Amino acid sequence: MLLLLATLASADESTMSYDVYLAGKDVGDRTVTVRFLQRDDGERRVLSVVTKASAPIGEVSCRQSGQSSPRGANFTTSLQVGAEVSEVQGIQAPNGGWQLVRADTEGVHEAALKPTQVTFTTLDLFDPGRTRLLGGTGHVGVLVAETGAIVEGELKAGESTTVKVAGKSLAGTRYVVDGEGGHAEFVVDENGVLLSSQLSFFGGVMETRAKTVPEPRSFGTIDVVETPGSGTKEADL
Repeated sequence: MLLLLATLASADESTMSYDVYLAGKDVGDRTVTVRFLQRDDGERRVLSVVTKASAPIGEVSCRQSGQSSPRGANFTTSLQVGAEVSEVQGIQAPNGGWQLVRADTEGVHEAALKPTQVTFTTLDLFDPGRTRLLGGTGHVGVLVAETGAIVEGELKAGESTTVKVAGKSLAGTRYVVDGEGGHAEFVVDENGVLLSSQLSFFGGVMETRAKTVPEPRSFGTIDVVETPGSGTKEADL
């Protein structure tokens, strides 16, 4: 019993920090904390993302939290732009679809999204267990966790690249999504950690660049859900 309780309670934590750019100008920062919880049914990851920036439309404060496990994911986003406040909540259904609730100055809006509509969310980019959802190619739907909108496009095969972090060149894989909704680029290292991103959605261009990278985890395995409902595979850390 004591061993079981210790297994359930064991945790590891990593923290990342990023610079945030709008139209090429450094406007703020983002801090990402991921807590890894070892459970008897697999690993659970708990995310906290805090973004603060100064934009032409006003001061931006965005707080996000989320959880993921072999059974799916969920998130909550609280966004304040100037005096306007909105909140988005998303829960992934067992079949891979999403239930969304958005509350803003115009009221409460609910939506049920099919599994074919959402390939990954923008919050998944900070989850080392779910960045592997970028591993495919072809048509994808990106759920923008900050607003609840969906951007569709074509995901191209990843290409090797390097990103400079704290004066060091780190190897990563660059993924590109192109579509009518915009253009996005993500660079992820071999441990599933996001090194940089560029989102050109809704007429704006936002970039994030890592300032720090956590030490690689060097124990055990991690449960990775490629498609909810199709099973789980293990990948060495």
